[in-house]
Amino acid sequence: MPIILPKVRVPRHYIKGPLFFLLGPVLGGGDWQRKCCELLFQNVGDCWIVNPCRYESGHPLFKHRATKGTVDNDSHQLDWERLYLALANQTGCIIAWLPNESKTHPRTDGEPYACDTRGELGEWRGRMIFSEIRPLVLGADPGFPGLKNITRNFQLAFSDPTFPIYSTLEETVDAAIAMVGSFHRMAK
Repeated sequence: MPIILPKVRVPRHYIKGPLFFLLGPVLGGGDWQRKCCELLFQNVGDCWIVNPCRYESGHPLFKHRATKGTVDNDSHQLDWERLYLALANQTGCIIAWLPNESKTHPRTDGEPYACDTRGELGEWRGRMIFSEIRPLVLGADPGFPGLKNITRNFQLAFSDPTFPIYSTLEETVDAAIAMVGSFHRMAK
């Protein structure tokens, strides 16, 4: 199971099986992506994972990085993310996880915690309103700041007071795996 890290563009024909995009806070998020990847490794056969963390060679997941592809240092990471979010929408699932900000490694660049994530969630909520497919599974630590409003926005957008927002990363990953399984069964 290769992990596609930032700026690496893997030709689409190399990507076999479902594609999972990990959407959520990177700066200050406590490397929840590592645990998410490990859960996917344990529970999914053949898949690809797009992880927006800029892991260095000493990180335990670096050895799983995709090596077939080109590195595009000239483009902005946002362009790279949008490319793979769209691909996950077509061939897999977007796993959105909202962890509480790390107490030991909080965001320190002066920007609000999870500000990019909130915008991405709003965009994908809007896209899903106009689509029959809901390619996003959402989970959050119960104490995530603003979770009450995020929950209400999703419930109102889909006229569904039971829109699922999972309270553990494990439940969120399980729901994503189930979604991809049912999606691939319908496509056959």
